Amino acid sequence: MQFVHADKVPAEILGWGEELAAIRHEVHSQPELGFDTEKTVARIVKVLSGWGIENIDTELVKGGVIVVVDGERPGKTVALRADIDALGMDDTSGKPWKSCIAGHAHACGHDGHQTWLMGTLRYLNAHRDFPGRVVGIFQPAEEPAKGARAVVESGLFQKYDIAEIYGAHTEPMLEKGVFGFRVGPLQASCDYFWLSIKGKSTHGGRPHLGIDPVPAAAELINAAQSIISRKINPIDTAVLSICAVNAGRYETPNVVPNEVKISGTARTFQPATRKLVEETFKAMLDNIARAHGCTSEIKYEHSIPSVINDEVATKAAVDTAEKLFGSEAVRPNIDPFMSSEDFAEYQQIVPGCMMRIGVRDEEHTSSVHSTSFDFNDEVLPAAVALLAGIARSRLEALAN
Repeated sequence: MQFVHADKVPAEILGWGEELAAIRHEVHSQPELGFDTEKTVARIVKVLSGWGIENIDTELVKGGVIVVVDGERPGKTVALRADIDALGMDDTSGKPWKSCIAGHAHACGHDGHQTWLMGTLRYLNAHRDFPGRVVGIFQPAEEPAKGARAVVESGLFQKYDIAEIYGAHTEPMLEKGVFGFRVGPLQASCDYFWLSIKGKSTHGGRPHLGIDPVPAAAELINAAQSIISRKINPIDTAVLSICAVNAGRYETPNVVPNEVKISGTARTFQPATRKLVEETFKAMLDNIARAHGCTSEIKYEHSIPSVINDEVATKAAVDTAEKLFGSEAVRPNIDPFMSSEDFAEYQQIVPGCMMRIGVRDEEHTSSVHSTSFDFNDEVLPAAVALLAGIARSRLEALAN
């Protein structure tokens, strides 16, 4: 296998490349969802223990693994995080290591993420000539956006007095071997809503004898987009998507339904914008429903905040990447994404940086969350070298 940046990755790490790829293939073939990651946890423990890593905790966070590697001198604590859960979807990649479990797939690269963190901890454990300690977080339930919150609520950050946290994510929009960074907002917050507009059912030929909720729903769907085009500062960014509309029975075309149910999501970067979208959308729903003689209800759930990368941490990570791989391999100001990432929960506690690692080549063109997506093993050694380099350099800087 031709690993990227083979001439710049430490020979020791490069020598692990095929082994790491084999581990990643096994992970990919046996995906697990949410917090139900028993086999994944057991594999991580087995692999790390086999490499001589001893401080491994599987009790603090359900479905997760916490690993501590101490340096040779006193110092601060830096955390590295990888998500380990899969998605509830089919795997049509056609690879020999494709998912063995119907309806489960590692279609977001988390198989690669946990593998490169395992390799990083292996290297740090073998080279402890750094101050402080590194805490490795193998986090479950990123896809339902509940795992990071569980880690935070476990008291991990207080237990180890974590000063900074770093994470990396697969990015098929970047060429393999390219590393993407951005100071400030990188990924949007994520909110969900479920609403209903209730009227009064009647015969489709006698609509005046009932209260039709469908026109109210149609008006709301159209009006909602004016929040983005007319309420949000054009310099800011927001998305409001109606993703499901359910009313009546398809097989019964002559009955005005009692109720229309709608669900969707809102994505924003700034807290003030997030609040504005929610309040305006709720007001629209109430007023439009009442104008049509209907009643309405809404459940609006704040899932996770936006990923806002710390300036100091991010610039330090960029500097490490450029020293290791050259400026031509680094994109220090990539465009933000409207997708969400619960790494943001950690950034509410300590400064942190989420970075993107490019995997795109002729054989890896599928988007994440596609049934045909498969991680690119050729980036594994470089990712290990980058994460290890960031941890070591930041611990040295924090100690001074």
